[in-house]
Amino acid sequence: MNDIIKETKQLKLLYVEDNDETREITLSILKSFFKNIISALDGKDGLEKFKTNDIDIVICDINMPNMNGLDMSKEILKIDQSIPIFIVSAYNEIDLFADAIKIGIEGYIVKPLEMKQFLQVLSKCIEKIKLKKENLEYKISLEHKVQLQVDQLLHKDKLLLQNSKMAAMGEMLDIIAHQWKQPLNTISMKADLASINIREKNYNDQDILDCSEDVKYQVSYLLNTLDEFRSFFRPTKFDETVELKKLFSSIYLLLKDSLIQNEIELIVDFDDIAFKANVNEFKHLFINLINNSKDAFIKNGIKNRKIIVRATRSFGNIKIFVDDNAGGISSSIIDNIFQQNFTTKEDIGGTGIGLYMCRLIANKHNADLDVIKIDNGTRFIINIKEYIQ
Repeated sequence: MNDIIKETKQLKLLYVEDNDETREITLSILKSFFKNIISALDGKDGLEKFKTNDIDIVICDINMPNMNGLDMSKEILKIDQSIPIFIVSAYNEIDLFADAIKIGIEGYIVKPLEMKQFLQVLSKCIEKIKLKKENLEYKISLEHKVQLQVDQLLHKDKLLLQNSKMAAMGEMLDIIAHQWKQPLNTISMKADLASINIREKNYNDQDILDCSEDVKYQVSYLLNTLDEFRSFFRPTKFDETVELKKLFSSIYLLLKDSLIQNEIELIVDFDDIAFKANVNEFKHLFINLINNSKDAFIKNGIKNRKIIVRATRSFGNIKIFVDDNAGGISSSIIDNIFQQNFTTKEDIGGTGIGLYMCRLIANKHNADLDVIKIDNGTRFIINIKEYIQ
């Protein structure tokens, strides 16, 4: 009994009884067990007090004005299905107890209170409340663990995206240096030639005009490529319209010198197709695929190097095919190439995040990215499930 009292002293009881005399007598007994008791005069009063207090257990009469005990219990169980509720009633109302059990009431206590039965009721309540508390603690602990895992995965993806952006930035800086080398060299040569001609007085007005126009052309080229590089690293809206032809014109401008240097022919074959997406992320995706093909051409010593990009649309889908003739991907690894940190380029510092990020970008835009082997090469397929004309 002492153990039961020790437990019940920590609980808050809602006791609902409309009869003043019965309520006072019963409360005098209940106070020996409960330190915190909220008393109510009828079912309606009991329901309101349940809503405004943190109740652990409910003991109530059946027949009460305004709202009877069964109706009040139904409403309380809608709020908290696990709350233990006990009906207190006289023997002649025992036929109502079956209905009480059906709606989820824990049990009943017969008037007047008998100590043995009452202790059994309290013991049963304590076990249920302990179980409820343990389940709640387990749920909180599980939710905490799940949240930690989610946070770790989000942080990991954030780091991967950052690493991918840094890798892309490094590649872009290499491309910038290569793209600008020739026009800057041309401007420098024109300046040297102009200086020589001025010193030797070996020039005419047309020579000056030609030199000026050539320098302006080279500067214009530098500015155009600069604008492309600047836009590549700027954040863009997710729902802007991506025009595929315009996108590949921009990509070609970025990669032109690298493609020429590595003797790669980029063939683009599709009609005007547009869809909603983040332009720079799709640039990143296609540049990654093209650079993968470039690396494969070099690694496999392919001579006649071609990358062919085709696109079709039908039944609300856009399919973009990026084919190369770089020798293909081994059957032993083709199923793994989209996995995080998987790379075949350890010798040149590959991180294994390029194709992983490509698939993430595709999935983010309601699209799939897959790969298959074709004759002497590889085909990447981007399947975009929505498009606009």
